[in-house]
Amino acid sequence: MTKKTQLNKARRTIIEEYGLKHIDLSIDRTQENQLLQQLIGYANEAIRKKYPEDDMAVLRRYGVVRTDHCLRFQFPSGRVDGRSFPSDAPLADMPQHGGCYSGEVFAVSAECEQVFDAYAAEHQANYLLRHDKNRRFLDFVTASRTVEEVLEVIELPADIRERLGHRSTALVAVSPESVSVLRETFRIAA
Repeated sequence: MTKKTQLNKARRTIIEEYGLKHIDLSIDRTQENQLLQQLIGYANEAIRKKYPEDDMAVLRRYGVVRTDHCLRFQFPSGRVDGRSFPSDAPLADMPQHGGCYSGEVFAVSAECEQVFDAYAAEHQANYLLRHDKNRRFLDFVTASRTVEEVLEVIELPADIRERLGHRSTALVAVSPESVSVLRETFRIAA
């Protein structure tokens, strides 16, 4: 009987960090990112319609511009809704006043409303998927008592296994022929 490695708090934290990162990277966000890029295009269009490029050039010269990542839109349907964009989103600049709480609203097209709604739905679906996978993973890790129980279900990379104190038992340096000869040599007579 081989000795099992207990899953203490430090080891559990290592597994959880790896698992949560892996889950986040495993979700396909292609559609969500495409919709976000379209939404950024519509937002930039609305910003430039309200603040023309010619006016902004003068304001840039005096350093009184800002890039706001929290925008509110007025849709043709009459609905007003907002979106916080990622901090690295390439949004157009605008005059330096207000901010997220300025009450500034940008009029956009009906196509923008469709993209806005599609992006919101896709973003929410990906969030729920990630939340569900994270919950299942964390429940599993919490219920596990040993590293070996985790390894039965999840294949962890060698560097993570080593950090957990679990050494690989694979015969990496031995050729397949050597393994078969050794098995033949040590075969128990039946």
